[in-house]
Amino acid sequence: MRGGGDRRAATVALVEPFERLGITTLGDLGELSRVVVADRFGRPGLLAHDLARGRDTPLRPRKPGELLRETLDLPESGSGEQLGRALGLLIDRLLARRERRGRTLRAVVLSARLVEGGTWREHVVFREALADPQVMRMVLGGRLAMLPAPAESLHLTVEGFGPPHAEMHALFDDGKVRRDERLREAVRQARAVAGPDAALRVLEIDPGSRVPERRVVLTPWDPG
Repeated sequence: MRGGGDRRAATVALVEPFERLGITTLGDLGELSRVVVADRFGRPGLLAHDLARGRDTPLRPRKPGELLRETLDLPESGSGEQLGRALGLLIDRLLARRERRGRTLRAVVLSARLVEGGTWREHVVFREALADPQVMRMVLGGRLAMLPAPAESLHLTVEGFGPPHAEMHALFDDGKVRRDERLREAVRQARAVAGPDAALRVLEIDPGSRVPERRVVLTPWDPG
């Protein structure tokens, strides 16, 4: 929530003078006369006095931001070529999200959770709003070299959108051939990062069996 943040900043300088006078709690300040506080500390003092007594400007809620984020947990401590493949998969996932609505990306945050503990974060503003996955990989790939340690997960978050791209269409609007190509590429990248079990399908074997484990099995999924 937002209130009188700028006005409150004027009260920061009063902390030390209050303490020198033995005013160490909000209760101490609230018990003082407004006339006395105004005479000694002026308008900032009156504001501090109001805050101590629970009188404040109305709260104004922040407008909720639009969060678009993709995350990939790496099976082993990710570094080098594996990180590059993971980044490509995150970019493809992000661009395929329906919530993007064909818009270009103006700014993103590339972040990671490190194996040794802690996190890493890079804010990237593109020189031009982008919707080309190859260009995004080139720009963001250089930032991965700045990782201070191997990563156990990688995250890509949109911080700012650009205008819709004239040549971009949502996944569900593509022709069948192009859609199948993109689906095969997504499966290939997922398996390159997470192994052959990254894309599986349920296959019925014996649906009438009394043993649940015999009714279906998981088998590698081939998008065709």
